[in-house]
Amino acid sequence: MRKPQVQASYRFVSVLLTIFFGFSFSASSGTLTIGTISSEPAGEIKTFTPFANYLAEKLGSDGIDEVKVVIAPDIQQMAKMLRQDEVDLFIDSSITASIINKLSGSQFMLRRWKKGREKYRSVIFVAENSNIEQLDDLRGKIIAFEEPFSTSGYVLPALVILQSENELHQLDSLGSLPVADTVGFIMAHDNETQMVWLERGRVAAAAMSENDYREYAQSVLIPMRVLHKTPYVPYHVVAHRAGLEQHLIERIKQVLRAAHDDMQGAEVLRRFEKTAKFDEIPNDLLLEIKKLEPFVGRVAINKGVGQ
Repeated sequence: MRKPQVQASYRFVSVLLTIFFGFSFSASSGTLTIGTISSEPAGEIKTFTPFANYLAEKLGSDGIDEVKVVIAPDIQQMAKMLRQDEVDLFIDSSITASIINKLSGSQFMLRRWKKGREKYRSVIFVAENSNIEQLDDLRGKIIAFEEPFSTSGYVLPALVILQSENELHQLDSLGSLPVADTVGFIMAHDNETQMVWLERGRVAAAAMSENDYREYAQSVLIPMRVLHKTPYVPYHVVAHRAGLEQHLIERIKQVLRAAHDDMQGAEVLRRFEKTAKFDEIPNDLLLEIKKLEPFVGRVAINKGVGQ
């Protein structure tokens, strides 16, 4: 049964919630549409609305009289909406945006300093006394990822394992055995379970964001050791759909890059998940994403990807 459309109207923004496949709408002239992916759409509406209001106000003289926020349930739906010009801007993690770009033809636009962070990376770690010394040593063993929609706890470390010329094979349970010469993996669904499994020897390795690892490593029962650090990638980004008018792209970039410098914009950004600012994506970070792109299609992702 298809779920009903949920819509809320505000002074500058009409927030449209998309929570099922196949639904689409036609964007009218003068409308800018911002999209993201989330399994918690109600929360995303609350988060994005003040930001969308601000954009609509700033872009009023540029022919934008309405801003819509679209929350899609997964990558495939968001890519489809970008291809069909139903979404103009996409805001999410850089790896998610890279996947979306490949599927839809969208392009990176700006970096977003979400929670004040400009970049991040993941770590793959083992017990300190483990005889695993390099990624190749994970063949025939099991690594615990966080969850299937986590960038730092699954997608980014999985891409790095594939990049190192190793194959991944998902297991149904901890009792399953990896396929010969592959790295078996299983989802723990939270960081604490990853640590418990590793402490008890149920898995040979685990992966999570570097910040999470530092926090959990302080209270583990046995010492841990970082086996591999992924490259840094931008924490969050803004991407634009293919075919969006260049003059509008430049104007949006101008507004976003300047937002942190005025009182109203700084407060809007603070409320937008403590965004410090928007700026150009450094070339070195873009290069790291480009290096991982050839392996994107080999990571099974069935839901929206978050941090």
